[in-house]
Amino acid sequence: MIRRVIAACAVPLLIVGAACQRTVRTSSPVVVTDSVTGTVSITGTGFEQQIVLRSGNSVVPLSASAADSAALTRMGGIQIEATGTRVGSALRVAHFTAKEVAGSPVVDGVIRAAGDRLVLETANGQLPLGNPPAPLRKMIGARVWIGGPLDKGPNSYGVIVPAQ
Repeated sequence: MIRRVIAACAVPLLIVGAACQRTVRTSSPVVVTDSVTGTVSITGTGFEQQIVLRSGNSVVPLSASAADSAALTRMGGIQIEATGTRVGSALRVAHFTAKEVAGSPVVDGVIRAAGDRLVLETANGQLPLGNPPAPLRKMIGARVWIGGPLDKGPNSYGVIVPAQ
């Protein structure tokens, strides 16, 4: 009889006690907006490819959307500035800009037609191309990097995102 009374009192107390416990909260990873400049390096095979940014003695793993990942794979060996959010040691790329190719400065932008001339549309406005390489005329809408004097050439270039 005493056991039944104890059991009858204990069960409601256990239920109330369980209901009063707080849920354990786990903290989410610290996310910080950051900008990193370095040289893009692609390692591995097409199936297990990893894109990293090498800057001095540090290596920053990069992750990006499928479209940006495809563009970044075309940037191997090129110095870029990548902006995004840090999660641990990796950088989730929101945007990147080509800065240097083989130690020479380049300009990153989209090829546009302006009448019979070509211009490079950059984040800072349009830059006229004085003597662009002939293949650029067929790349209207492509995102490219261009090196050399833009006003008179000769220019080197590389495709970041092909024209659609």
